[in-house]
Amino acid sequence: MLKKIIGLVIFTNFQSYLLSAQKFEIGAFAGGMFYRGEISKFSWRSPGGMAGAMFRQNWNEAISTQFSICNGNIQASDKNNPDDAIARQRGFSFKTRIFEIAFVGQYNFYNFGYFTETSPWTPYIFLGVAAFNMSVQNIADGTLPPYSPLQLALPFGVGTKFMVNENWNISIEFGARKTFTDYLDDVYVRSGRNPILFSGNPNDKDTYFALNVGISYVFQNSHCPTLYKVRRNRLNRFLL
Repeated sequence: MLKKIIGLVIFTNFQSYLLSAQKFEIGAFAGGMFYRGEISKFSWRSPGGMAGAMFRQNWNEAISTQFSICNGNIQASDKNNPDDAIARQRGFSFKTRIFEIAFVGQYNFYNFGYFTETSPWTPYIFLGVAAFNMSVQNIADGTLPPYSPLQLALPFGVGTKFMVNENWNISIEFGARKTFTDYLDDVYVRSGRNPILFSGNPNDKDTYFALNVGISYVFQNSHCPTLYKVRRNRLNRFLL
């Protein structure tokens, strides 16, 4: 009898794992993009818009992986730095379109996945890798830049997920993209530019940030009735 009970517990817990492992989400998000570099150290005053779509695989209540694509803009102007002598002389502004493809891993601090059994929200952190294409919008003379528009970045940040019900989630997320380029702002020395004003710092790469709100629909291959889940948990507690 004891072997049957142990076997039942192992089977039900393994089945629960498979159900959670097969759960995935698709969704969309929108928000703002921000920039840090030679033109701005970081300012909330000049955001660019962004929007995208994502696919998230929930392997268990703690670990998720996410694939996303998004399109947005970063922008800044020396006019917002009146106390900077170089900014006053340079008088430069830019707008760059960013198209990003990213793959990140997420860690949920609270068990997240079953609406009726766990906390309906959790903070999380994420880390991953991204490829992005940057397209400067204010090049007027057709000069070809000395850098590749295709670049790599390391996205990382924090967020919060909320379960509206068993099928809908809402998230709020803020993250940074550590890049390996100093040309997000198109600041480099070329014909007609003062070398003193347009010499960037190659040891301090540019960074862009994203703040967004997302909504996603959760797909499940098999629905596990609430009564069954409650009974299974009671049996687990009794045996433990």
